[in-house]
Amino acid sequence: FFFFLMIRRPPRSTHCISSAASDVYKRQLMHHLNVKYKDEFYETGPAPDFNRDSWLKAIPTLGLEFPNLPYFIDGAVKLTESDAILRYLCNKYEPKLLGTTLDEIAYVDMIIGVLTDLSESKGTYAYMSDPDKVPRRVKRTLQMKVEDLAKMLEGKKYLLGDKLTYADFVGVECLEGVHDIVEPIFTKYPSLSKYFETMMNLPSIKKYKEEFNKNPLPYYNKLAKVGGTVIKK
Repeated sequence: FFFFLMIRRPPRSTHCISSAASDVYKRQLMHHLNVKYKDEFYETGPAPDFNRDSWLKAIPTLGLEFPNLPYFIDGAVKLTESDAILRYLCNKYEPKLLGTTLDEIAYVDMIIGVLTDLSESKGTYAYMSDPDKVPRRVKRTLQMKVEDLAKMLEGKKYLLGDKLTYADFVGVECLEGVHDIVEPIFTKYPSLSKYFETMMNLPSIKKYKEEFNKNPLPYYNKLAKVGGTVIKK
């Protein structure tokens, strides 16, 4: 497994470990919120064992109630689970990214659920040695979610219309992964292509991409059949 550590300095240290480039959205959100961090990598051993000793040895030193990746530490706050980390960042630095009304917050939560399903389907493709053997259920879920998102984004700037939310940072990374790993959806769906271009032109993401492209990361760990190494574009 391939992990990174984010550290915010000063006034307090913030640590966030996540898996390779598949958690780019956390970095992009931090850039947007102007939260400084540093990456430190924990890499798996070579095949065939792919041992995780570097990470497993670190667990007892972290004080996490539910040890998992990613993890996040901000002073006395110690979190695991991606959505909890993202929501914490928004609540602390820019609450409006969660939505500003009950209806908006509920809608954003729903979109995050859709993107989670899509991301899980994408991961199945990445770890299967033969794409033709991907379960029909997974293929159907991925196709439906992509088509639904493409239809929903027609005439919209962001997932919530004209309002940027944290779901957009999750969404653009997820869709880019589907495009790179499964099929060229930006060619097939103009609304997704336009949305991707809009997000990539955000000053914070543009700056992040300039830095990221100097040392790109794979989407997944070494065990992945697709995305386990850097995908050249």
